[in-house]
Amino acid sequence: MRYFRIYTDSRNPLPRCLNWNSLVKPGRRTGRLVFEALEKNNHLQIELDGECEFMDILCRPCFMVSKEFAGLIRMYCPEIRFKNMYLFDRKNQRTAFYLVPDLPEIECLHGDSELSRDKSEIKKGILSGEKIGNLPVFLLGNVKADYIMANLEFVESAYRREVRGMKTEEFRVL
Repeated sequence: MRYFRIYTDSRNPLPRCLNWNSLVKPGRRTGRLVFEALEKNNHLQIELDGECEFMDILCRPCFMVSKEFAGLIRMYCPEIRFKNMYLFDRKNQRTAFYLVPDLPEIECLHGDSELSRDKSEIKKGILSGEKIGNLPVFLLGNVKADYIMANLEFVESAYRREVRGMKTEEFRVL
């Protein structure tokens, strides 16, 4: 059983969010709290640097995915719910549509893992396989930042579909 953290490639510039505080109040910015705080349809004003291309996966200000990537999540987890996120760059007159998934949050970080003092960063990631079960994609619980985990089959499927802007980092599973 192999699991990977999936996240936005830092070489792709992320849009700056201008009205995020009006959508999600401070203190509700991680995990499933974000999903619960959002409405069914959300409008996020952003600023883009020049000719920035919209990627299939964005991790900031919350985890959101393109329609194609959401289809992949639905294929592996048909019960996952989504909320709509419309991004609008007023200056450049550009828009994009993303979906925010309601991923299950699993507290499966093994005791031998190494975290930063404030639990916002995992320095050495080890997962407890028995707590994961057979979930193909989930949100790692008990961490102050969003860590989206996916199994090898899901990650390979994403790369076969040429997902843009995704990077992976493997975590050990015991």
